Amino acid sequence: MSGGGAPERALLERPPLEGWSDPPLPCLEEALAGVRLYHAIVAGLEIGLFDRLADPMGPGPLAEALGTREDLTTLLCDALVSRGVLVREGDCYKNSPKAQVFLAKESTYSIRGMIAFYRQHVERWQDLSRILREGPVTLRREEFFCRTVIPSMAEHARCGLLQRVTSLVATLPGFSEARTLLDLAGGHGLYAIAFTALNPRLSATVFDLPAVTAATRDFIARYGADRVSVVAGDFNTDPLPGPVDILYSSSHPGGKDPRLIPKIAAALGPGGLFINKQGRDGTASDPFEDLEWNLWTFEGVQKHRSRYTFTHSVPLAEYHRALEEHGLTVLGVIPVDETSEMTVARKDG
Repeated sequence: MSGGGAPERALLERPPLEGWSDPPLPCLEEALAGVRLYHAIVAGLEIGLFDRLADPMGPGPLAEALGTREDLTTLLCDALVSRGVLVREGDCYKNSPKAQVFLAKESTYSIRGMIAFYRQHVERWQDLSRILREGPVTLRREEFFCRTVIPSMAEHARCGLLQRVTSLVATLPGFSEARTLLDLAGGHGLYAIAFTALNPRLSATVFDLPAVTAATRDFIARYGADRVSVVAGDFNTDPLPGPVDILYSSSHPGGKDPRLIPKIAAALGPGGLFINKQGRDGTASDPFEDLEWNLWTFEGVQKHRSRYTFTHSVPLAEYHRALEEHGLTVLGVIPVDETSEMTVARKDG
């Protein structure tokens, strides 16, 4: 025995933290639980699990259809049942209603593009130590928007946001009388398509980067929107098509940039409406989301430190003053959800 037994007695001492209890860092346990569920869903998508379970299947036939091991497939399904992603019917597994709507490949509301976007975020977090040393990942703007952001934003909009926004816009005085609309940096074009569905005499134009408008045309064709057209350009350098009765702007880098207001005013006809959906000022910021926002950047755009803000973004009150200075009277601000709202302004004259 060692003299006095001091080293052994050290094992009886508790960590010097008031109120400490096991486990050492509960937040890590919670984070790991999220990682497990995330990877279980991603793996399910990769092997086609959710495409097989519109109807109940037993673990044997399911594993055979997927080309996976039955024992591990059963464990995966049991794990997803425990989180409500799958349901169990006797000895069989089946998609939950949410999994059928959002994870099945052929569903109208599939969010596979959103999950592909999440995967890129995960890869950057896994590379965090290198990024901290070398700086953010730089992406090609047009390629990034066309291949990653546009599909993700389209799916997010289609799952409720688009319906909420377009129903609000449809109630605005002047919408039913409008004949022309410009969707500024409209990306997927779903807002323009939906507006023409709500107003059968409305024609809409989607203005965005040349590479992005290729994706826009695909959505226009998918929904048979024969009153929606596309104009390719860069709002930083090119004039905007006009004059139009309504100019709609939503969630893009120029949304709070007062330097674009003269172009917006020029594109509106007399009495035309400018509808600008953007993030609310003062929304509580999550430091982890702010860090994630700064792990990547794209060519030609300078980000600000806070998530979804850019170098030339200004507070909405300042943006509204700039609108008034350029002949656009702010009629009001309409809440959309907890994080965004729409400014509605009318061009004088």
